[in-house]
Amino acid sequence: MSRTKALIGDLIKYAPSQVVPALASLISIPILTRLFPPQDYGRYMLVMATISVLTTLSGWLVMSVIRFYPALERDGRLEELYACVLVGVLIFVPTLAGLFTAIVFLARLKLEKFLHQLMLVAVIVFSLTAIFEIFQSFLQAKRKATWYSLFSTWKSGGGLVIGIGLVVVFRFGVEGLLWGSALNMALSLPLLWKIAIGRFPRIANFSAELTKEMVKYSLPLVVGNLAAWVLSLSDRYILGFFRGAHEVGIYSASYAVSEKSILLLTTLFLLASGPISIHVWEKEGEQRAREFVSSTMRYYLLLCLPAVVGLSVLARPAMGVLAGAAYYEGFRIMPFVALGGLLLGLQQRFQAGLIFYKKTHFIMVAMTCAGLINIGLNLLLVPRYGYIAAAITTLIGYTVLLAIMVISSKKYFIWDFPFASLGRAVLASAIMGAIVYPVGNGLTSSPLLNLIVAVPLGALLYFSLLFLLREIQPNERRALKQLIARHLPGRFTPASWKKTP
Repeated sequence: MSRTKALIGDLIKYAPSQVVPALASLISIPILTRLFPPQDYGRYMLVMATISVLTTLSGWLVMSVIRFYPALERDGRLEELYACVLVGVLIFVPTLAGLFTAIVFLARLKLEKFLHQLMLVAVIVFSLTAIFEIFQSFLQAKRKATWYSLFSTWKSGGGLVIGIGLVVVFRFGVEGLLWGSALNMALSLPLLWKIAIGRFPRIANFSAELTKEMVKYSLPLVVGNLAAWVLSLSDRYILGFFRGAHEVGIYSASYAVSEKSILLLTTLFLLASGPISIHVWEKEGEQRAREFVSSTMRYYLLLCLPAVVGLSVLARPAMGVLAGAAYYEGFRIMPFVALGGLLLGLQQRFQAGLIFYKKTHFIMVAMTCAGLINIGLNLLLVPRYGYIAAAITTLIGYTVLLAIMVISSKKYFIWDFPFASLGRAVLASAIMGAIVYPVGNGLTSSPLLNLIVAVPLGALLYFSLLFLLREIQPNERRALKQLIARHLPGRFTPASWKKTP
């Protein structure tokens, strides 16, 4: 139960790092979709997708820190890790930024002028984002969840506030959002460095052998994450090419409403469970790791299944509240996106054994296969059916990814899947959805009022049903009460930060 307490505790402490950015993103949608037409919003999302793929390429350092930190800490070799990461930052990030800048200049005749200008700003945003996330990975590896949450909150919320300020007050166009993000990260990087690392590593501690091992471990994951990028974001480019920026804008807005809601939970579980699972594997052995992965999957299903059902039945009022009228029709894709997000989180649970055994090439193969299938289906269906097809093909891609990951992981790491908990969660979610649907879609003529009533009603119904079905055990209720009391906002003070492990 101690590891379960640690998981729930880290979920609570990491929650602000996902809740605040997700809320900021959701709040920004009604603002941005009213400030900008779908064409401009679509161009902005194309730029953000490009920044995402560049950050994915630099993610090998982030993944290496999280995977190798526990073992190197145990062996007293952390100075080597610090030095290797520093060298990686100083060489890899500027090189990648320079290559992308050259590509943008070479493509300037093919890109419309405004999009070309946005891509140049994207070079700066990428460089700062890559460094920010690499430093943050040390906070995650050290399980300094409170500090991680604070910096994540500042990165998303602060950047959004500054960006909207540049747009509204100083009459910037959509590029003001990019400059706001860059300025925000530049201001916070010195403090992040001090807390995450605290000193300038000695280059003399650089280890070519360790760097080689880090690259060998993380390179397949980078390729896999690129394929994941293809799964989730490449359809914007295909949509833009065949259907224009207008559909990209509609698709991106509705996709963001659904994705941010579900990925809030999937990313939260990944942040909290990843470092703990590696600590358990390295220090407590395989059997404890099996138990931990199984319990993590159970909690994931209990929390994420009702979120998918709730978002699907409340898609219409959600888009009515969160997006401008020009974007409303996009509510039709939200159930597909929500279910895809759930499957993405499920396959992350099955990655655990492959990560423990450092068999990351299987993850690369699974992601690549799913990504290629997604691209093929998009090229076949998007020209005719538009953004609806893009959403459905993404769901198909995630389904393929999950299937391959399950088959691959069983070769190395078998654990007990919580089928009984899955059954109870499905039953409780179905009943909740059937009751909430008429409330959310027809209680009044106001979508906002319908949501205000339907969301808490759905949560109350679902958790009440779990208690009636005896899914929540007495010891879990006691542990949850203790952890909530321990991590209440009133305890979110500098004194409590010092106690964060």
